[in-house]
Amino acid sequence: MDGKPGDVRPEEWPRMYFYDCTKFKKDPPWKIANLSQGPTNSWALMLDGHAEYAIKDKYKGLFGDYFLADGQGNAAVQVSAMESLLTQKPDVIVACPLGAALKGPLERAWDMGIPVIQMQMPYLSDKWLAYVNADNAFHGRVTAEWLAKKLNGKGKIVMASGMAGVDTAEVRLAAAKKVFSLYPGIEILAHGYHNWSITEGKKGFEAWLAAFPQIDGIWSDSAFQSWPAIEAFVEAKRDLPPMTTEPLNGFLKLAKKYNIDFYAVGYPNAIAMNMVDMAVRALNGEVIPRYEYVDQVQFAKDELDNWLQPDVSDDLWVDYRYPATWVAKQFPKKG
Repeated sequence: MDGKPGDVRPEEWPRMYFYDCTKFKKDPPWKIANLSQGPTNSWALMLDGHAEYAIKDKYKGLFGDYFLADGQGNAAVQVSAMESLLTQKPDVIVACPLGAALKGPLERAWDMGIPVIQMQMPYLSDKWLAYVNADNAFHGRVTAEWLAKKLNGKGKIVMASGMAGVDTAEVRLAAAKKVFSLYPGIEILAHGYHNWSITEGKKGFEAWLAAFPQIDGIWSDSAFQSWPAIEAFVEAKRDLPPMTTEPLNGFLKLAKKYNIDFYAVGYPNAIAMNMVDMAVRALNGEVIPRYEYVDQVQFAKDELDNWLQPDVSDDLWVDYRYPATWVAKQFPKKG
């Protein structure tokens, strides 16, 4: 069955929605384009790394030209980058669109006969082949449930999000707020967008610490907020509250050092590898699912030592799925 069921988010689709890719079938080597969000942080760097691994190693020989467009973390920049990619006439595009401005360029790709596989904002248009992602609503919900239960349903919390207007941040936030609304004893002191930046996150938490003498818990949609939260609390000589996070090695090192009570849910940058997997299936003319869920790891303080890599870079996201040789490639040891 082709198409999509109305306006329901792809994460909620039945597994029966598929697309017959016979019309996209062609012999390799193929030309592939990657509309990247840009390596503005280590997560995005590893996102591109997983795509490159799949294209150059996992499917070695199947792909010829590889066009990488750096979106610099900005939807407006991505529009120009996408237009440049279209002039290359790739056989397939994998994309991480950052805003509604990408609607037109993505639709033009489809109208040119180029299948688009994307991991953000599938509701922008019907003109794409497949949507591959983890479930951000799940991420927001389970982290909020953990924090609410950790606080026994009572306490003052702050909420730290990534980039305003981007699906990853907004869906997680909405899901978390829905959970907290079920706990009248939990007071949300403040919420802020910190652009998945450790520097901006640090400034945000410093301001909250100055404004609020009591903070009982931290809901963070990313390790880029929970990491600087620890630094800010330590520098302010304040007790470190329980917090939510992601599996970033730098955070895990601090959690070990300061005995942090945390719950981590992964948002795998291996999604990019899954998108390339889907591209291969499409260009082979297979029938593919229009939505594919990518598993997310979950762990708490008691499993910290199973994930922490003390001798590897702080920037490593420990739920990586490419070989260890690619870890060394992206995060070489110093000295």
